[in-house]
Amino acid sequence: MSLLIYAFKDGNSRWHGDPDIPLIDPCDEPGRGTLTYQPVPGTPEMTSPFAGQNLTVLYGSVDLDAGPVTYQLDTGGRFQASWHVHTLLAAPCGAAPLPTVVPDEPHQPACLETAFAENGSRYTLTGTRAHNGQLTLELVISTDRGEIRAELSGDVSDDDLQPLARLLDAASHTLTRNNTPPAPSPPTGGTWTPQESAHLAVRFRQEHDFTLLATEFSRTRSAIYAELKRQRLISAPQQQRTTLMSKAARTTSPVLQQRRLTHRNSHARWSEEDDQNLSRRCAEGATNAELCEEFGRSSQAIEGRLLKIGATGPAADEARLNIL
Repeated sequence: MSLLIYAFKDGNSRWHGDPDIPLIDPCDEPGRGTLTYQPVPGTPEMTSPFAGQNLTVLYGSVDLDAGPVTYQLDTGGRFQASWHVHTLLAAPCGAAPLPTVVPDEPHQPACLETAFAENGSRYTLTGTRAHNGQLTLELVISTDRGEIRAELSGDVSDDDLQPLARLLDAASHTLTRNNTPPAPSPPTGGTWTPQESAHLAVRFRQEHDFTLLATEFSRTRSAIYAELKRQRLISAPQQQRTTLMSKAARTTSPVLQQRRLTHRNSHARWSEEDDQNLSRRCAEGATNAELCEEFGRSSQAIEGRLLKIGATGPAADEARLNIL
């Protein structure tokens, strides 16, 4: 397994590549270094917009295609870049073409998984291309605790992508101009009218502060809680945990489902017992291929974990050689 440079920040503090892609092992932290990008004089790379810049790079074990070039960091270490980063650095206009599929090789559906966090929410986009060329997109909006707030999925063609992007952009400008209905008059009794209940549901999706909602609707916090529970917008803590676990099981992305056809434990969290068994089997002389089969993980995940836990043995030695 080799570590890849998967994102870089230019001299204008703008990130390029895939800075939000998750590492193969979610417990790992990305590596960071600096790279003075100096292409060979006379090559097309000299026209790159990043030529001569001092770049901040992120590197780690990621599930991306490796490019053909290895880069020497100013801070030490030699790493291949992902195909995406390589094409951004090498192309004259910073374009990023996809790697060409070799016709003689078995064709695998192209996959994309990218995410970013903003204002306490995480936005994850997963794309899976079927053998017939159809593209399945899945957009999930979740809280920083992993609670899924919204989902959107469907099959589209390549020609649909740009019109859909324009449509969403137009909607964001139109719908957010005035998306808060006027507040109803303060209630005179304890019974919620249908209009009040509907307005509370809208405001709860916008604002989860019970004290603020209680003031706005002239109700007690317990009354707000009871009405939201009646509308099934919230549930008891134990019920909520069960619901979230069930929903998470149902919303496993197509990318992860596909990976687990080959490696049954792909992207699963390593337990303390797993680490102990992995270290023991490595010390006994098990090869990387044997460890992959036993633990249901990819070669990259096995090597990354061996390095993380400081295992000793032939497989760990090979992992250390691969990152040099």
